[in-house]
Amino acid sequence: MHHFFKSFLTVSSFTALSRILGFVRDILIAKYLGSTVIADSFFVAFRLPNFFRRVLAEGAYSAALIPIFSGIIINSKDDKEAADFVENSMSFLLCIAVLLTIFFYFSMPYVVQTLAPGFIDNKEAFNLTIHFGKIIFPYLIFISLVAHFTSIMNVHSKFAAGSFVPAILNISFILSLFILTPQLKSAGHALSYGVLIGGLFQFLLMYGAVRNFYRPRLILPKINRHIKNFFKLFIPALIGSGVIQLNIIIGTIIASLLPIGAISHIYYADRLNQLPLAIFGIAIGIVLLPSLSKAIKKNDYEEIQSTQNRSLEFSLFISLPSAIGLYFLSNPIIYILFERGEFLSQDTLYTASVLSMFAIGLPAYIFIKVLVTCFFAREDTKTPLYVSIVSVIINIILSLVFIQYMRETGIALATAISAWINASLLYFFLKIRNSISLNTHLIFNAYKIIICSVLMGIVCYFANLIIFSNIYEQSAIINICFLILTLLMCMIIYIVMIFMLKVLTIDELKGYIKK
Repeated sequence: MHHFFKSFLTVSSFTALSRILGFVRDILIAKYLGSTVIADSFFVAFRLPNFFRRVLAEGAYSAALIPIFSGIIINSKDDKEAADFVENSMSFLLCIAVLLTIFFYFSMPYVVQTLAPGFIDNKEAFNLTIHFGKIIFPYLIFISLVAHFTSIMNVHSKFAAGSFVPAILNISFILSLFILTPQLKSAGHALSYGVLIGGLFQFLLMYGAVRNFYRPRLILPKINRHIKNFFKLFIPALIGSGVIQLNIIIGTIIASLLPIGAISHIYYADRLNQLPLAIFGIAIGIVLLPSLSKAIKKNDYEEIQSTQNRSLEFSLFISLPSAIGLYFLSNPIIYILFERGEFLSQDTLYTASVLSMFAIGLPAYIFIKVLVTCFFAREDTKTPLYVSIVSVIINIILSLVFIQYMRETGIALATAISAWINASLLYFFLKIRNSISLNTHLIFNAYKIIICSVLMGIVCYFANLIIFSNIYEQSAIINICFLILTLLMCMIIYIVMIFMLKVLTIDELKGYIKK
């Protein structure tokens, strides 16, 4: 477990760096674009390649490749078998990515009609989205190869380069806004080229990193035993991960039917909600999959259960206070971060409302990352697929009902509810198969974490009521100081309660620091 948490710390640290840069990026995007038609067009255009990025980098590809590749590493007597698999799988992936890029490039008008049907009657939004989409979509080729090299590195317990990769895209966004915007028609054009430039440098970093282990060459792909096993896992996982990400696509489709700005409100709120999800949820999933896969290959039951229980406990430890903080402090957070330039006060109101609903589902999103990994490590990619389909259907129905009364806030609430249903079903199927067993230590600590989080939530509520009651009359510096002090106060109260209730002891903390 020491190695697991050390690897997790590496991933979460680099992810945190990326998310900090992402905040800078989003603040600048809000300033340059706000919730205008250019902003909505760019976010829709970026949604499709980003959809494939999430499916590949955080879902199907790693879910299929890592268990197979772990087995090759453990059972193979030489490196040639592993090297052949690396080259073969890479060549298949590149062929698929190139074909997809060509297809979507030439069918972009039809793609936009599907992704944003509300743009059909808005000629400016429709044409801008097509233009941005054609610039951005070749990014898929670069990020596909990045996902491949990252998975290979993760099996070798080398997580640093793959965790730093998202930061490169954020740096490219920021530099593009400053350097390219004056040279092009709009900041939206600059951001579109920034995606492509960022993808190229992401690929170069990961190719350099993987060369420490292999010298991957592009070859004519061959179907062998390992590739067959890979595709048996990959195809259901691809559909399953795609279905999960469809929640976001569906949100965009429905939001396009709302007034201009709705898509942007969902984007900004989702970016904030993604902070704890990316730093902790995705980081746990990345580290958990190779660790759990190896433990399962070795039939180490004690290690399997210990890894699963500690991952769930840590997920609750982080996600619950994060969700409560985002829920109660959504308005001051959005106002302080984004309200300037083209981002107006009504945008703050809508975005904060969306963020508070997203926050309700935050613990579920992180639990899903852990529970899905428990299936993937056992080479079961079909069960998460079926659960995802149920979740998406529920999300569509609830979104269509809620938007009539709550606009884009209803989409966020529907997404949160469907996420909790998804997590509950995943746990149910693991439980009936005896693949997971919650030990006494986890159950007792879960109750204690809930108590600590509720007490922290009370403090957040009154802080929002008292400290930020005059937020619009106070200067930006004072508001920033008050927000930082409020977050620190809530964090200290939570941590003190954690130690008082012995969720974590001083001796355990000293042991972790020493290790």
